[in-house]
Amino acid sequence: MRRGYSRMFGQICVFATSAFFHEYLVSVPLRMFRWWAFMGMLMQVPFAVFVSKFLTGPYGNMAVWVSLIVGQPFAILMYLHDYYVINHLQLPAGQNITTAGL
Repeated sequence: MRRGYSRMFGQICVFATSAFFHEYLVSVPLRMFRWWAFMGMLMQVPFAVFVSKFLTGPYGNMAVWVSLIVGQPFAILMYLHDYYVINHLQLPAGQNITTAGL
């Protein structure tokens, strides 16, 4: 903020850096790169803006907790689905993941 950057720019930079490292920490052990963790972290910025402008008191608190309780397991399930499809699903000859609709 001392260098003339806005608070929003600082938040986006912090969340983008955190998102990169979250994606890296998930992608390396699974040996597959997906955007789920990265996008999940980056979507926290507009979600925080929405909650601060439209939800007050206990409703804002409930929205944050619901996003934590539902969002993280949902992201893990997306990684699990992709990992299973890539490593264990046998597709018919001539099909790949994109043409099979998975």
